[in-house]
Amino acid sequence: MLDQIVQRQIKLGLSTRKLAAYLEVSPASLSLVINGKRGASKQVLDRMARWLATPMVSGGDTHPTTVYKEFMAERSSFVSPATLSYYREKLEPFFLWCERHDHNDITTISRSAIGEFLGHIRKGRAGKPLSNGGLKLHHQTLNTVFNFVEQTREVPKKWTNPVSQIQVNSGNAQRTAFSESEIEQIFDAIEGRQDLILRQRDKAIAVVLLNSAMRASELLSMKVADFSTDGRITIVGKGGKRRTVALGRSGVEAVESYLQVRDSDAKSLWLNVNGSPMTKSALKQSMRRVRREVPSIDDGVFAHRFRHTAITRLLRGGVPLRAVQLYAGHSNPQTTLRYASAIDSELAFEWIANL
Repeated sequence: MLDQIVQRQIKLGLSTRKLAAYLEVSPASLSLVINGKRGASKQVLDRMARWLATPMVSGGDTHPTTVYKEFMAERSSFVSPATLSYYREKLEPFFLWCERHDHNDITTISRSAIGEFLGHIRKGRAGKPLSNGGLKLHHQTLNTVFNFVEQTREVPKKWTNPVSQIQVNSGNAQRTAFSESEIEQIFDAIEGRQDLILRQRDKAIAVVLLNSAMRASELLSMKVADFSTDGRITIVGKGGKRRTVALGRSGVEAVESYLQVRDSDAKSLWLNVNGSPMTKSALKQSMRRVRREVPSIDDGVFAHRFRHTAITRLLRGGVPLRAVQLYAGHSNPQTTLRYASAIDSELAFEWIANL
């Protein structure tokens, strides 16, 4: 890592004092670390890793990093912290890539350059390549940024969004939905937990996710005051858009059972063992525990798979595509259509198999 730090320091033309300011360490201590005369603490190593992952090169109005900072500042005014973190995770690799390849004007980045970046990011980390679905997320987020460029910058005549010219295969939405057998196994695993409060909480979470098609961030933002026995709840989704979803009778009963045993006046609906509001990390940990107890479930156990399953169930039940789109909070109908297409294909195979 120290070699990377020094190489980037030289490329950016930073003095040790300036670099130390970015890393929030003393210049003298940083100099000793860089020269190998002192080991870096974990805190300093974490700061170094973060600095290496943060776009730094600055420039004019159309410089990639300038665009990135302005884009993030605008989004921060109306998206949730979780969504902002998502943007950061998906966009920083691209803007770092621009820095390393000396792309200093975002309006001159070509389709082939975007393709080169997507090929680079597809390699993934630790030798594990990205799936089509994972690559699609980078593609979609980049497309949003280049639309932002078109709206806020003076672009050359006949300029077109270079990302929109590239097609990336989507992940198979149908494949990620839980089967009925897998759902039964998940609830069996939850019912086997010794702690009554955690058992009731995790059961309620699973039922609510399956009925409401909420995203993880929407689920975790629920307050006790939001809950009502009619089973409807208004949530704030991506882009600050509000929509109403249903918990269903089973969801209402599961939440009521959880509230009866949790013994807390906290405003947040979902709580950790210590009584603090449940975090996304804690939710992931709970899902991983289920996966360990039911290793036979393909493709893992995570909150978004419950959302996939809920949407798939609605479409299988004959709910119109437009209604499902609104219920799920999909801004693009093509996203919902992927689920419907997967179901239509499966039904065709089932029908032909019976001929």
